[in-house]
Amino acid sequence: MEGRLTEPLLKKRGNDRAAQSEGVFSEGSMGASVTLLCSAAIGAGVLALPYGVSTIGVLPAAVLFAVAGAAACVSNMIIFQCAQDTGLSSYGELMTGILGSRGATVLDFFVTLEGLAAVSTYLVFIMDYVPQVCALAGEDAWCTDRGAVLKATVAIVWPLSCLKGLSALRYVSTCSLATICFTTVVVVLRAPSYFSLQEQSLGEAVTKVNLTLDSSQALSMACFAFMTHTNTPEIASAMRRPTRDRSRRVVLTHTALMWFVYCVIAVCGFLSFLGTISQDFLTNYELNDPLVVACRSLLSLSLVFACPINMFPSMQALFNILEGMRTTKATDENDTLYALNHVRVPVSTCCFAVVVGVAARTPHVADMVSAISVFLSAPLMFLFPAMMYRTILGQKGPLVPAFLILLTFALIAVELCRMAT
Repeated sequence: MEGRLTEPLLKKRGNDRAAQSEGVFSEGSMGASVTLLCSAAIGAGVLALPYGVSTIGVLPAAVLFAVAGAAACVSNMIIFQCAQDTGLSSYGELMTGILGSRGATVLDFFVTLEGLAAVSTYLVFIMDYVPQVCALAGEDAWCTDRGAVLKATVAIVWPLSCLKGLSALRYVSTCSLATICFTTVVVVLRAPSYFSLQEQSLGEAVTKVNLTLDSSQALSMACFAFMTHTNTPEIASAMRRPTRDRSRRVVLTHTALMWFVYCVIAVCGFLSFLGTISQDFLTNYELNDPLVVACRSLLSLSLVFACPINMFPSMQALFNILEGMRTTKATDENDTLYALNHVRVPVSTCCFAVVVGVAARTPHVADMVSAISVFLSAPLMFLFPAMMYRTILGQKGPLVPAFLILLTFALIAVELCRMAT
């Protein structure tokens, strides 16, 4: 998607008839915008949502999912309006609008850390799934050992992560989305049979409330699941006839659809195992369930290639920061630090080594997802859009920014308390 909109937000009535002939999912249409937002939101993080439900209960979790969706919706609307009012089509340009010349550097910092942390979660998921798939061949198979699986994954991912570019792997993102959707369908189909093995009635399981300090994870995981905001400016700028009403309908439709999907997979996954559910709930299913084996296999394959795909923007963001520190500026693209193999490869290797070390020492993936959401995603989702509301849009009302800022710091405070216990 390219190009910036220079047309007014409110177009003449005569253009409506022409718009009626546009395809529902044609480029720049409302349908295409909703689809792009949904594609940007759905990822491996949804696999931690069923455990999030177990920390608080079905009904309270649905409410917290709605709170996260409402906050994400409000901040997405702010970004939509900022992008369409200013003609800026990237989050980095909007960050410059609120923080000045250092805005892009701040964004690069968050993109670097968030991307590397996401790769760590992918490695943990891979170490969960591959041994279970290999167990079908026998308990003595080398790939039933988590450490051996991690080493094999590193042997594949590390060389790819050090390359300057690997655009062919971009097509894997579509396969990843299809795999997550397939997994959701399997979870829903398997829920009745697994719940029938539980000793609780449906009414008791749904109405039970479990309030602890860990209950905050349901909210933080839900916020992470709604994260699309760094992609939002480009989607907003590509919209045709970007009126306030059309933008609002796109964001509301996306939020409502995601809330429904997340509730379905989270609730069905939780009801399948109730109190015995693992942080990575797919590990709870039987080893020889053919559909679940397919899920684990497809997820493992897609996550292996998702690792270098996420390493690329992280490394590019890191090198943007390093480039800004150079006393001698690059004269062309081939002279940048990122283009120099003797610089890029060692730096990428060191970063990937840290990622691997974190993954090897993180047995609980839901805890990692919660931390990423609170410390890295929340500022991008809530804090910075609240600043855009005042600085770029010039709005004076206190309620919207107060809501987003308070949510950000509440998530951080609770997560720090939870980590300290």
